[in-house]
Amino acid sequence: MAISAIHVESNDRLEITINNTRPVALTDLTLSLLSVGHQFEKFIETELRADVPVASELLVKEVRSGSIVFELVAQALPLIPLFWQGGALLEWANYAKDTIHWLSGKLAQPPRNLTKNDLKQWHSILEPVAKDQGSQLNFTVADGGTVINQFFVNSAEANAAQNRIKRELGLLEEPSDSIHTKRVMTWYQAKFDNDSQTGNKALIESISPRPLRVVFDNNAVKSQMFEQGIKFSKPWHRLAYIVDVQVQTINGQPRLQPS
Repeated sequence: MAISAIHVESNDRLEITINNTRPVALTDLTLSLLSVGHQFEKFIETELRADVPVASELLVKEVRSGSIVFELVAQALPLIPLFWQGGALLEWANYAKDTIHWLSGKLAQPPRNLTKNDLKQWHSILEPVAKDQGSQLNFTVADGGTVINQFFVNSAEANAAQNRIKRELGLLEEPSDSIHTKRVMTWYQAKFDNDSQTGNKALIESISPRPLRVVFDNNAVKSQMFEQGIKFSKPWHRLAYIVDVQVQTINGQPRLQPS
């Protein structure tokens, strides 16, 4: 087994401290640190150009006793000074601070758009402190012995941020409408009842391979489509229609409803 040397970025280090008053669940601590690592890696890979070689993993340099203290370092990236004079750890810490401030209501806008997975990872990062009323989470970036960035998150702020995360996740789950024009539609099942709003499903393969519930814009359109089989002397399920449709989606996927 070959072991290669890993070069770390200058003397910079990120120190994460949990000043806890109660024992921290191992699962919560592990998920919190893993989420810090994932968020750091995504930040580096997203911010740098595609042609920049990336080694974005955080490394544990030291674990100290007392409070829960982890000292992390970043692998050296030769081109980082051209992008960020203060180094990758400082840039990420600034981003992390702004993200937590937005989640806790101290900033009006997030520093960047957060995905569903991002929100879940920030929830995990804050979990050990949110569960312990008297605890505090400290982020410190130091260059050698000089602190160049430091911010703190107490339990109340962590809970406020987690509540915001839950609301944001709920918004991502809410359906949104998208318009599709000139799509080929075939009937999957039809009730042929102008007074019923259920029982009608159609296939529009360019949108979804699964049948979707159909709600007509008005009864005139419904009657016209139901009568086409008579006009063309073909079974209703063998007809194809060119339609403009408004599709409700959740996270970009068509919303499937019971008929």
